[in-house]
Amino acid sequence: MQSTVLAGFVFAHTISIGDAIIAVSREIEMERIQKPSMKQFFKQVFKYVINPPGDDELRKAWEVCDLPLPTVWLLGKTGSGKSSIIQKMTGKTAAEIGNGFMPCTKDAHAYNYPDELPIMRFMDTRGLGEAEYDPADDIAALSKTSHSLLIVMGLADGEQSAVLEALRLIKKSESMITANQVMVVHTTATQIANEHDQRRTVIDKQARVEKVWGEALDYCVVDFFETEIPGVLNDYGVDELKEMLSKKLPELSLWLQKSEHRDAEQRNFDRLRSDVLWYAAAVAGSDAIPAVGLFSVPSIQGKMLHSLAQKYGVQWDKRNFVEFTGALGASALLRYGISLGGRQLLKLIPAYGQIAGSALAVSVSYASTYAIGRAACRYLYHQKTNTPLDDRDLQNLYSTAVTQSKAAKKVVDRERPL
Repeated sequence: MQSTVLAGFVFAHTISIGDAIIAVSREIEMERIQKPSMKQFFKQVFKYVINPPGDDELRKAWEVCDLPLPTVWLLGKTGSGKSSIIQKMTGKTAAEIGNGFMPCTKDAHAYNYPDELPIMRFMDTRGLGEAEYDPADDIAALSKTSHSLLIVMGLADGEQSAVLEALRLIKKSESMITANQVMVVHTTATQIANEHDQRRTVIDKQARVEKVWGEALDYCVVDFFETEIPGVLNDYGVDELKEMLSKKLPELSLWLQKSEHRDAEQRNFDRLRSDVLWYAAAVAGSDAIPAVGLFSVPSIQGKMLHSLAQKYGVQWDKRNFVEFTGALGASALLRYGISLGGRQLLKLIPAYGQIAGSALAVSVSYASTYAIGRAACRYLYHQKTNTPLDDRDLQNLYSTAVTQSKAAKKVVDRERPL
């Protein structure tokens, strides 16, 4: 009986969400909303979107959801190019990366990226070559998160016994690391000038690694040496590395994806993509919890819109909210509202709903938040540059982003089943 009453309550407010958002987009005065519950709920939605919670509250929400960061475990000698890989992947300077590493186990240090709203973690084992090195602590640190093991080996460095011994210990341990999570990155490729010698060296080192692991492993060849421009690294092999890492950690595929045509607007979004992905993950995590998503989803999405607006130097207020939601179209907003409430209703069904409803909520919330963030960046860019924005172009961009993020989440769910 209690579940039935609660389900009816949620359903009633589901209709309120859609009507409320459309009311804002059409600038309908609140006095015209006759239903008391709708008016009350509209005020809540408007409050969450226009005046979202502060950063401290969001961080607490993230901690409550207990969302682990996808982790890239770098296994290699000092000077093998591990820091250059992180620098190339993140765009951070060597100094920023060096200062950002913090101890996480006895032998390993971790670097979360980005600093404020991290979407991933790099873990660097620094105890290689020491007789007492035991990978147990490092493996335990990865046990609660998806991860990929990157074995980093300099092609010009013939002494790799410490790396191979550490790999042997990892393979021998009772870890759940599979060949699908392991890849070898052969660095400093251009230090071997002759192409034939380089290829032969890669084959030799790869064979030594695979002999220890006992299976064939994916690999790529890179060289991220510093160019004539201070702080700018060479691109040798970067696309291959990103492609392989996307397969090993599908959670990062949207962040790693390469834009074929990068205009000024796209470049701006690429710089903010990780922020949008953080909010998408936070929304998805909160929406998985029964009876929480109905309020947490618009709240966190509202905070995302505020944060993005600040990055563009635009004041996020009622006018911009109305204009943005109007450009997205009333039908899209109605689907958003009904979907949000419907997911909460499904989660209230005993047994089945708690599993299927939560899984659906995570997938849909992740996709919709990423799409809203992508569309908002386009809208805010045009606001900042005072250039016209075509509504249909924005709607197509939103639809494309939904499709991309749903596809990425589907791969994650297939590779990381509950």
